[in-house]
Amino acid sequence: MGNLDPKKMAGYTLILGPILALVCFFIQPGGVLQIGGSAEPLDYAGQMKISSDNSGLGIITGILVPVGLITLFSGIMFYIQSMEGGNGFGLARIGLPFFLIATAGWTLASSIFIGFSSEISTNSDLAGLAFGINIISSISFGIGGMILALAASTRNEVNKNISYLAFIAATIVFLTNFILPFSPESGTLFQGIAGICFIIYTVWSILIGRALAK
Repeated sequence: MGNLDPKKMAGYTLILGPILALVCFFIQPGGVLQIGGSAEPLDYAGQMKISSDNSGLGIITGILVPVGLITLFSGIMFYIQSMEGGNGFGLARIGLPFFLIATAGWTLASSIFIGFSSEISTNSDLAGLAFGINIISSISFGIGGMILALAASTRNEVNKNISYLAFIAATIVFLTNFILPFSPESGTLFQGIAGICFIIYTVWSILIGRALAK
């Protein structure tokens, strides 16, 4: 394949990774678009049934969401490393472990729903475990997102105002998921809000990716 430019490849991962994860996040059974039906956040048996009734889509999205997230994480790592010796590097390094925890947690939660979709797992209480994992993963992503957006705002890859908008989106993800354990019945509303915020963050990631890939 010849020599692949690492900077360009990182740019492509920042473009393709979040798009793949976001699309699958929206179309997964019982998700934001409620494809295949919807269940209340605490109706674990209902969530399991939606997953098993839409097994093909559930398995595919359950696999592709982590693939997209891991691809995005790869791009984020390179972007942070590329800051070394310049503005924002010290701050951005602090955010990297938060992205790692978020990626690992969301991957684990997706694995649980793959189990439901393929009917390998029949214990609906595991949906409660996935609920908790998704909360801490979203909180971690929100913190990492805030830190990285602030670091990026000191640089020239994208317009500072867009980085500030990404910071606001990440802050909302953090706050809504911080509140969610105290009000789990609001899960559906907060999921929709998070979806909008992830769209904003995806656009910001694409712009950074394009700058790196040029």
